[in-house]
Amino acid sequence: MDKQIRVLVVDDEPRICHLILDVLVKEGYMVEVSFSGADALELVKKYNYHLLITDLEMPGIDGLELIQKVKKKIPDIRAIMITGNLIDDVAAWSHRYGIDNTMKKPFNITKLKKVVKQTLCTHKIVLEKI
Repeated sequence: MDKQIRVLVVDDEPRICHLILDVLVKEGYMVEVSFSGADALELVKKYNYHLLITDLEMPGIDGLELIQKVKKKIPDIRAIMITGNLIDDVAAWSHRYGIDNTMKKPFNITKLKKVVKQTLCTHKIVLEKI
Protein backbone atom coordinates (compact mmCIF):
# COMPACT_ATOMS: atom_id res chain seq x y z
CA MET A 1 0.00 0.00 0.00
CA ASP A 2 1.31 3.46 -0.93
CA LYS A 3 0.28 5.05 2.34
CA GLN A 4 -1.60 3.84 5.35
CA ILE A 5 -5.34 3.80 4.75
CA ARG A 6 -7.22 4.96 7.87
CA VAL A 7 -10.54 3.19 8.54
CA LEU A 8 -13.19 4.03 11.14
CA VAL A 9 -15.50 1.18 12.16
CA VAL A 10 -18.69 2.10 14.03
CA ASP A 11 -21.10 -0.42 15.52
CA ASP A 12 -22.87 -0.60 18.86
CA GLU A 13 -21.93 -4.29 19.02
CA PRO A 14 -18.29 -4.37 20.23
CA ARG A 15 -17.70 -7.90 18.93
CA ILE A 16 -18.54 -6.77 15.37
CA CYS A 17 -16.13 -3.82 15.69
CA HIS A 18 -13.36 -6.05 17.00
CA LEU A 19 -13.92 -8.67 14.31
CA ILE A 20 -13.65 -6.05 11.55
CA LEU A 21 -10.66 -4.45 13.31
CA ASP A 22 -8.79 -7.76 13.46
CA VAL A 23 -9.48 -8.58 9.81
CA LEU A 24 -8.55 -5.15 8.43
CA VAL A 25 -5.41 -4.70 10.55
CA LYS A 26 -4.14 -8.01 9.14
CA GLU A 27 -4.81 -6.56 5.67
CA GLY A 28 -2.55 -3.59 6.47
CA TYR A 29 -5.10 -0.90 7.27
CA MET A 30 -4.94 1.50 10.22
CA VAL A 31 -8.25 0.90 12.01
CA GLU A 32 -10.04 2.61 14.88
CA VAL A 33 -13.35 1.53 16.34
CA SER A 34 -16.22 3.37 17.96
CA PHE A 35 -19.31 1.95 19.62
CA SER A 36 -21.55 4.98 18.98
CA GLY A 37 -22.16 7.64 16.37
CA ALA A 38 -21.42 10.41 18.88
CA ASP A 39 -18.00 8.96 19.75
CA ALA A 40 -17.28 8.44 16.05
CA LEU A 41 -17.92 12.12 15.37
CA GLU A 42 -15.35 13.02 18.04
CA LEU A 43 -12.77 10.80 16.31
CA VAL A 44 -13.57 12.41 12.95
CA LYS A 45 -12.64 15.80 14.46
CA LYS A 46 -9.15 14.43 15.23
CA TYR A 47 -8.33 12.23 12.24
CA ASN A 48 -8.83 12.24 8.50
CA TYR A 49 -10.28 8.84 7.57
CA HIS A 50 -10.41 7.31 4.11
CA LEU A 51 -13.17 4.81 4.87
CA LEU A 52 -16.12 4.66 7.26
CA ILE A 53 -17.73 1.29 7.97
CA THR A 54 -20.89 1.75 10.02
CA ASP A 55 -23.88 -0.16 11.24
CA LEU A 56 -27.26 1.21 10.19
CA GLU A 57 -29.21 0.79 13.42
CA MET A 58 -27.53 2.28 16.49
CA PRO A 59 -28.91 4.18 19.46
CA GLY A 60 -28.64 7.96 19.20
CA ILE A 61 -27.04 8.77 15.86
CA ASP A 62 -27.85 6.03 13.34
CA GLY A 63 -25.62 5.06 10.44
CA LEU A 64 -27.33 7.28 7.86
CA GLU A 65 -27.07 10.38 10.02
CA LEU A 66 -23.48 9.50 10.88
CA ILE A 67 -22.49 9.22 7.22
CA GLN A 68 -24.08 12.59 6.45
CA LYS A 69 -22.25 14.30 9.34
CA VAL A 70 -18.91 12.66 8.58
CA LYS A 71 -19.14 13.62 4.88
CA LYS A 72 -19.59 17.27 5.89
CA LYS A 73 -16.19 17.07 7.64
CA ILE A 74 -14.48 14.69 5.17
CA PRO A 75 -16.33 15.04 1.83
CA ASP A 76 -14.32 12.40 -0.03
CA ILE A 77 -14.56 9.65 2.62
CA ARG A 78 -15.92 6.36 1.34
CA ALA A 79 -18.72 4.66 3.30
CA ILE A 80 -19.81 1.05 3.73
CA MET A 81 -23.10 0.39 5.51
CA ILE A 82 -23.49 -2.87 7.42
CA THR A 83 -27.03 -3.85 8.31
CA GLY A 84 -29.16 -6.73 9.44
CA ASN A 85 -32.02 -5.24 7.41
CA LEU A 86 -32.89 -5.88 3.81
CA ILE A 87 -30.11 -4.57 1.61
CA ASP A 88 -32.71 -3.41 -0.97
CA ASP A 89 -33.98 -0.76 1.44
CA VAL A 90 -30.47 0.50 2.14
CA ALA A 91 -29.52 0.41 -1.55
CA ALA A 92 -32.33 2.87 -2.26
CA TRP A 93 -30.67 5.34 0.12
CA SER A 94 -27.15 4.81 -1.20
CA HIS A 95 -27.10 7.64 -3.70
CA ARG A 96 -28.90 10.07 -1.40
CA TYR A 97 -26.60 9.47 1.57
CA GLY A 98 -23.34 8.73 -0.22
CA ILE A 99 -23.08 5.06 0.69
CA ASP A 100 -20.57 3.32 -1.58
CA ASN A 101 -21.34 -0.27 -0.59
CA THR A 102 -23.63 -2.24 1.67
CA MET A 103 -23.13 -5.53 3.48
CA LYS A 104 -25.72 -7.68 5.20
CA LYS A 105 -25.12 -9.05 8.70
CA PRO A 106 -23.94 -11.66 9.28
CA PHE A 107 -21.18 -11.21 6.70
CA ASN A 108 -18.26 -13.43 5.87
CA ILE A 109 -14.65 -12.28 6.20
CA THR A 110 -13.76 -12.90 2.55
CA LYS A 111 -16.65 -10.73 1.38
CA LEU A 112 -15.71 -8.00 3.87
CA LYS A 113 -12.14 -7.86 2.53
CA LYS A 114 -13.40 -7.79 -1.06
CA VAL A 115 -15.94 -5.00 -0.42
CA VAL A 116 -13.36 -2.88 1.44
CA LYS A 117 -10.78 -3.30 -1.32
CA GLN A 118 -13.36 -2.60 -4.05
CA THR A 119 -14.61 0.53 -2.27
CA LEU A 120 -11.09 1.89 -1.75
CA CYS A 121 -10.01 1.08 -5.32
CA THR A 122 -13.00 2.98 -6.71
CA HIS A 123 -12.12 5.88 -4.39
CA LYS A 124 -8.50 5.92 -5.60
CA ILE A 125 -9.58 6.00 -9.26
CA VAL A 126 -11.92 8.92 -8.60
CA LEU A 127 -9.17 10.87 -6.78
CA GLU A 128 -6.67 10.24 -9.57
CA LYS A 129 -9.07 11.77 -12.12
CA ILE A 130 -9.32 15.03 -10.15
